[in-house]
Formats: sequence, C-alpha cells, structure tokens
Amino acid sequence: MNKTIEKSLQNLHGNQFFDQITHLLFELLSPKHCFIGCFDESRKYAKTLSYREAGNLKENFTYPLAGTPCQIVNEKSTACYYPSDVVNQFPDDIALQELGAEAYLGIPVFSQCEEAVGIIVCLFEERYEHTAEVQSWCDDLSYHLGVELKYSALLSKQEKLQWELEEGQRVGKVGSWFWDLTSDTISWSHEVYRIYGLEDTSITPTIDLLSEFIHPEDRDWVISTLNGSIESESISYNLVHRAQLADGTIKYLRKRADVTRDSKGKPLLMRGTVHDVTDVYQISAKLTKTSHKLNTTFNSVEEGIWEYDLVSGEFFTSPKFWSILEREKPADGSDFSEWLDCIHPEDRIEGLNFFQRFIQQNFTSVFQFEFRLSDSHYAQLTDGKERWLKLKGSVIAKDVKGNPIRIAGIQRDITHTVEARRQLSRAQVVFDNTSECILITDKNNNIISVNRAFEETTGYREKELLGLTPSVLSSGLHENEYYQSLWFSLNTKGHWKGEVWNKRKNGEIYPEEMSINVIRDSNDEIINYVAVFRDISHWKKAEEQLTFFAYYDPLTGLVNRRSFIHRVEQLINSIHKNSHVFSLLFIDMDDFKSINDLYGHDFGDRVLTRIAERLKKLFHEKDNICRYGGDEFCILLPNISAADAKERAQDIVTAISKPLYIEGIEINTTVSIGISAFPDSGLTHHALLKNADYAMYNMKGQGRNGFCEYDSELQSEYIQKLKLRDRLKKAIAEEALTVHYQPIVNAQTGEINKLEALVRWYDEVEGHISPVEFIPVAEKYGLIKQIGAFVLHQACRDLKKLHEAGFSHLSISVNRSVKEFINSTDEPQVWEVIEQYDLPDKSIIVEITESTASKESSDIQSLLGYFKQRDIQVALDDFGTGYSSLSAVVELRPDIIKIDRGFIKELGSSQDSLTLVSLIIDLSHKLGIKVVAEGVETEAQLEILRELKCKYVQGFYFSKPVPLDSCIAFLASR
Repeated sequence: MNKTIEKSLQNLHGNQFFDQITHLLFELLSPKHCFIGCFDESRKYAKTLSYREAGNLKENFTYPLAGTPCQIVNEKSTACYYPSDVVNQFPDDIALQELGAEAYLGIPVFSQCEEAVGIIVCLFEERYEHTAEVQSWCDDLSYHLGVELKYSALLSKQEKLQWELEEGQRVGKVGSWFWDLTSDTISWSHEVYRIYGLEDTSITPTIDLLSEFIHPEDRDWVISTLNGSIESESISYNLVHRAQLADGTIKYLRKRADVTRDSKGKPLLMRGTVHDVTDVYQISAKLTKTSHKLNTTFNSVEEGIWEYDLVSGEFFTSPKFWSILEREKPADGSDFSEWLDCIHPEDRIEGLNFFQRFIQQNFTSVFQFEFRLSDSHYAQLTDGKERWLKLKGSVIAKDVKGNPIRIAGIQRDITHTVEARRQLSRAQVVFDNTSECILITDKNNNIISVNRAFEETTGYREKELLGLTPSVLSSGLHENEYYQSLWFSLNTKGHWKGEVWNKRKNGEIYPEEMSINVIRDSNDEIINYVAVFRDISHWKKAEEQLTFFAYYDPLTGLVNRRSFIHRVEQLINSIHKNSHVFSLLFIDMDDFKSINDLYGHDFGDRVLTRIAERLKKLFHEKDNICRYGGDEFCILLPNISAADAKERAQDIVTAISKPLYIEGIEINTTVSIGISAFPDSGLTHHALLKNADYAMYNMKGQGRNGFCEYDSELQSEYIQKLKLRDRLKKAIAEEALTVHYQPIVNAQTGEINKLEALVRWYDEVEGHISPVEFIPVAEKYGLIKQIGAFVLHQACRDLKKLHEAGFSHLSISVNRSVKEFINSTDEPQVWEVIEQYDLPDKSIIVEITESTASKESSDIQSLLGYFKQRDIQVALDDFGTGYSSLSAVVELRPDIIKIDRGFIKELGSSQDSLTLVSLIIDLSHKLGIKVVAEGVETEAQLEILRELKCKYVQGFYFSKPVPLDSCIAFLASR
C-alpha cells in the first residue's frame, strides 16, 4: 500500500499533491465529499487545500471547527469516525445537514509534533464501516501529507522573507548597496535601481555611474565626502543630496554608509543605504499648497462637506453644509442633532441608521442616503412641495482590527435630480405602457425606437425595424403630394398632424390618427422625429377600457384604491375643519384564506364578487364603495359621524354573515370593520385609512365578526406590543433571557425534591419585564417555541450540574405552552432533549396550563400519553381557573395538579376557597394524582394545607425564584 501511495505522489508538490490525495481517497472509499483541511493559528478554523464532491474538484472554503466532529480530531489529535447518524450527533454542524452526511471519517495530519496541523475528512451518504486496513492506508496518506505540509511551510516562509525584504525596501523607498573596496565591485538591491530610474537591473554599478546621477551642483562635495569617509574614520558618510535622473527628474536622496576595516585600519568594504526622501523635502510645500486648495474647496464647492467620528460621535461640517440647509452653523457644537432635526420625520430613523450601518455592516465603499427636509421647519414646503438632499459617505479610517472609526463625505441638494428622475421614470412608464403608438427616428429618418403599443398594433418587433425608415409601414394608398405636404409642414412649422393609412406586418391596412414633431437641440439642429399615432378604428373602445381600469376594480366593478383615495382627498379639500364630518369603514374578510385554500382562488373571486353585490345593495352611491385590495373593502360615508357609522357597520356585519350559496356550496362569511371619522381620527386620507385599519385589527383581536371605532390608545397599545415583540426577538437572538428556580417543598417533611424553572428577562430599555407581560406576546407572534426550547435546554443543563453537585434526587418542572407541541415535528421532542443531556426521563416534569390544555386537548392527547410511557410526568398548572377543571382531569389524566395561587391566597379569609381547595386535594388523592399548592406566602397558609393533607407546597414563604448558584446555596443550607 505504501509503494502505491509513494508511486501516486511521486514528483508531486503543492496543489497537485493535495488534489492527488483527495483523488486517492475517492477511488478507495467512494465518499460523497472529501477534503484536506489545514488548521489556522487560532485552531478555531480549517481551510481546505483540496475538496472533491462526487470525485470532482470544487472550490476551496474555510469553515469553523466549533460544534463539528473535526473539532474533536483537532483537540484530541486522533482519528475520529462515526459510522452513521452523524447529523444528530452534531446538531450544531449545519454543514453536515446541508451536505446530507450520514457517516464521517476524520484523520489528523501531523508535522514534527504531537499536535495535529491538519485533517483529512470523508463524508458518506450511507453507513460506513471503518477497517484497520483502511486506517493504516489513511495513516500513510497522513504521513506523506504531513511531510508535504512541512515542506510547503518552509518554502512559503523562505519566499515570504525574501518578498518582505524587497517589499519593505520598495515601500520604504530605501535601497541597500555593498562596495568591496578590495576588488572594487559594487552591488545594488532592486530598490536602488528603481530609485535611479533604471529598468535594466543587469547594469553593473560603478562609481562613475553613481556620479552621473548626482546633481552637478552637489557632485563634488558628495564624492569628496564619500572618499573622505573611506580614508578617515573621523568623516561620516551621512548626507542628503540632489540626484538628477536620465529623464531630468530631480530627487532628494539620503545616504548612509559604514566602512569595515582590518586590524591595521585598512578599508575593506563599505555597506550603506540610499533613501528616497523627495516626498519629505517636498511635503511642506505640498502641504501648504494642498491646505490652501482644500480650504478653498471646502468653502466654495456646491456640496457640503462632513466628517463623523463613529467612536466619539463628533460631527464636523463645512459652512456650505449648513448653507444648503438654509440654517446657520450651530455655535455650540450640536451639529448632528441640529442636522437630524432638519430631516423629515419619516426619513429620520434611516438617517440615524445611515451611520450605524458603517459599524454593523463594515461598509468600505461609498454609501448614500437620500432624504427630504422636514416641512415643519421649512414654511415654503407646502402643497406637496419637497426638498430632497443626498448624503454620501465612505470610510476614511479604521482601527487595528479593521473596524471603521471615521467616515466622511458630502451633502448636496438633489431636488431637481429627484424631480427629473421622477419625470424620466414617468416618461418611461408612459412610453412603455401608453396605448398610443410611438415611433422615434434620428435626424436621417432612420428608426431608432418604438414602444410596446407600436409592436402590438403593427405586428413588427423593434429589432426588425431598427435602421429602417417609416416607409416600411406605407400602405401605398397615398400619393407623393401627400407626403410632400407632410414634410413641408415639418420643415416649416416643426410639427404635423393628420390621418394616415398604414399597413401592418400581416398586410392588413388600417387608419391611424398621427402627430409628428421635430426635436431640435440647443443649436436648433434637428436630432429626432417623434411620431405618435393610434389605430382609430378601435380608439373609443380602448379609451373606455383605459378609463375603467384606471378607476375601477375589474373583478367586482367597484372603484379601485387610487380612485377611492382621490375621492377621499376631494372630500377633505371641499369641507372646512369642524364644519362637516365624514366617516370611513375599513372592511376585512375574516379567515378568507381558508376559502381560497379549500375551494381555490377562482372560487374565492366569486365569493368576493358576491360580497361586493351585497355592499352595493346597502349603499346607493356605488362610487363610495372600494375594493381596497385582496379581501379588503373600504366605504366612504359623507356627512356621517362615527356614531352613525356604527349603525351602517352593523348593517354590513349582518348582511355579510348571511350564508352564500355558490355551486351548491354553502359559505358562511364574517367581516371585521374598523371605523375612522374626519376630523377626529385624522386630517389626511393616509391617517384616516391607517387608523381605520388599526381599529379593524383591534376588532380581529376581540374575536372578529364585528366593528370597532378607532381609539388612539388602542393604536398606542398595539405599537407598544410590536416594540416589545421586536425587543423580545433581539433578547432571544442575543441569549439575554435567564432561568431562575423556585423550590417545591414537601409540606410534611420540609424536604425539597422538585424545582420549577421560570424564565426571566431583563431588558436594557425597561429593566425587568414580567413573564405575565411578555409570554402572551411570545405566544401571539410565534416566539413561544424558541423560549420554551431555551428554558428546556437550560433546565436540563442546570439539572445536570445539580446532580453532579450531589442533588441527584431533584427533578425540575418546565412550563411548556400547548402551542409548542402543535406543528413541531421539525424540532426535537422533550424526551430527545432529556436524552441529549443524559438525564433520566422522570427528572423533567412538563407543566401545561389547564385552560389552554382544555382548548387543545384533542391535539395533545397522544403526546401526553407518550410522555407517560416515557416516564415523563405531566403537571396541570393554574388548576381551578379553567372552564372545565374536572373534565380536564378526566381527559388529560395529569400526574400532578397545581392549585392556582388565587385560591391559596384566600385560604384564611374565604370559606369558599377553603372548601374548593379541600375538594381538589381529596379528589386528587382518590384519583392518585399529586397536588402542589402554589403561592404559599405565610405560615398560616402552610398550616392549613398541612391539615388538608396537601403534600407539596410552593411559594415565597420558602424562596423566591433565584438563579442556579443561589439555588444550590439554598439547597446546601437545608
């Protein structure tokens, strides 16, 4: 086997050597993926030297070792092999999942030391059995690879040192030279040749050649000093002189040299350097000149100049910067805050993010931000007028880690540019989408462009006509006099309009209404002819269709969003504030997606059409009813207040809730309606529609099938929930959540056998946030699974530590939302996580609330049954607060019932609570169910529970929920 390897690798080095090894691996083992990796100095990453997929060479890559089987090979410096199921054994290794690996083989590569410097990896799609023979073969490959890596490293180091020496001289503009005084031979480094402008490095240096490059005015004293330093040790050859190159260039050179002598003082050799210091001698003049130019530019350019320190937050600006803003430069240094104040409120956040992106995304290229000026600070910005500015910037300084620390750029007024861009965009849209046919020719009447309508009308494609004249469309029905009259009008008036008979590509002749205009440049020279025409045989029909589609929804026949908004704006402009009112109804179909999912989108369109017909029957003014989009409708109610609008909304709810019969199918629909009124709910169409939308979503949150009037407090509450959701997402991503533990105590003996894991969140903005506040938000916005998984993993990790600390009898209760068990087939089950931490199944108790368990009982019955088979106990939390407590016990058959703290709190003062708690305990004992009383805070409550034979209690009387370290200390003290 060794001879085979040696023969295959003979005379190969570098990339060819590495590629041959992966070729041998594929031929012998047939892995799906195989590669050779080299560890970096930190030993946290591996970079591939050769990578093959299905035997084919692929692009090399770098990957992190953390969480991969390669990390084990790296740390233990030994071979590592997993015959199957390697993905589940390394769940954090995303690459294994993406590559579909079933088995893994990793062989370390050594180079003169016991620590691995690289790795050979094979990934298999099917189960793989590793044999001693293959291991021996892999060890031989590893040995040869280690030798090659050592050779490559030495060769690379040698080349790097040579390159660094030459590069250092080039960058520093310092050349070295050597003069053997005995043989009178001189040698120069490459940089000396470059300094003297000599491209031919084969020229032999001599004193005469050196003298030629010394400026004539400096030549004598430079040569005299050189000879003097050789003859006498008291003279130093350390000077600066001018050099004149062959092309006349003047340079300033600093020369230093030392003379080596024998024991009798005879000079033997001279070593020295030549340093090009031209830049140093010219820098003062350049700096003065540049400073003057910069100052002139800084104050005279049309753009405002700025600089921002990302570390200190200092913002430096030029006077022009503030002139563009029509403001005085702040004297107190508040440039940044004053600038932000000038930005339109809707663009302000993006302005702040503009600077943060340089840090977060490490921008190194030019980045720009366009914004509007705030109309509240500029009185002239009324009636829809806008002023647009652009900020451009790039990184000008970085720290030692390569992170940006200073950025700079310009600010300019782009109002005209934005308007021109809008006009150009509108013109292009019109050109591409207008029903009018457009043909453009150059000054020689050769076609250079046609639009889509032209292609559809004539049947010609643009590429067929480019370079031809419009005569290709001629029908032959017009006499020459007709065209002569046309050109006479163009030449004398610059335009022509009339009717032309032309011919389509298929030979059909049709009439056109056409206008032609002459386009001239600033010198009054003709540059283009533009012809606009239409097929007038169908123009009326086309006009009707365009009008309809511009203002109406083609499916329902109702006005579309644009037309509806226009009507609202007209109504706002026609009435005076506080003199008249009107209302808007924003209607959204409840769960309309299920209709599309069940019967298809075509069927859903028919439902929408029928809903539109019902709305038309309720309102006489059809143009006040709008299909806003999808399954949303809007209704304008002129001269109707919010109070009256509620009556109309109720009429709609009643009408829509009546069954629909389509194709023999009965469809039951409901709607949620939001109501906003002018002027109380807003003064613009945007505000009125947005606030009606808020009200509609609030109605959906209240149960749907009804209406809700806009309330600013509802909007504020909704926004606060969204902000809390976003901060919670960030907290989950940054692992900012923690888990505390509260003991569950045996009421009779005081022994602690159980703990309850409780999630805690300290937010940087609001401090400690109660689970009562953020858990409902997590459930509503789909974050509860992530929180539940985090708590379960953390509880298992901490329980492992508790067992290792000597508390092996302890178990931990983990709260899980029922929603976490629904549609969670892609996530590890509870017992799989417990097995991951090598814990017994009975050490984790799953707590679910009674109310949600009852609602979803049919979906989790089988799951809870499997829990019991696995010896995982189930606790029913907050017992007594649901609508069907007894039925929940019968259906779910929990192992533990936790009596809600509300009943425990009133034990000493309420006979009803005492009776109910006693009944729960007696019932549980008869059913063989354990009972835990929550919220025990006083000794009196504890004594009553002992008398009632309640075995387990939990509450502040014993301990508040505390971190793991405090929990261990508490357990150790008992």
